[in-house]
Amino acid sequence: MYKKISVAIDGSHCSDQALEEAIDLAGACGAELEIVHVIDSGYELAEVRAGLVRRGQELLTAAQAKAEAKNLHCHVVLFDDIVALGDVANQIRQVVEGSHAQLVVIGTHGRRGVTRLLMGSVAEALVRQCKMPVMLVRAPQEA
Repeated sequence: MYKKISVAIDGSHCSDQALEEAIDLAGACGAELEIVHVIDSGYELAEVRAGLVRRGQELLTAAQAKAEAKNLHCHVVLFDDIVALGDVANQIRQVVEGSHAQLVVIGTHGRRGVTRLLMGSVAEALVRQCKMPVMLVRAPQEA
């Protein structure tokens, strides 16, 4: 089974679902959990960036507390590389490949058609780019 699982979070409902799935899977496998948050490099204003970093740290702290409450060994990674120019999927891939994770878990909104085309899909890009398996966790449709 898996010895190291990475989960990417962004604070959305579907990323919360992915975190829960990754925690359960890591617990079942006795795996180490790596929780990753990437700062979107599309913002250059120092005040905006500082707020994004603060929010990212808060997300990671809360996620780590959830994992540790289930007695999981985990660590967090805040990735903030302004040179990456907003390619969040590639940044996540770099982190998980560098940590030698055996599985990546990420939430997906399940967008289709024009919405997906316009907004892009970090999850879809990860599936195409990663060498290791990627588990997509789709959040239930909101009413």
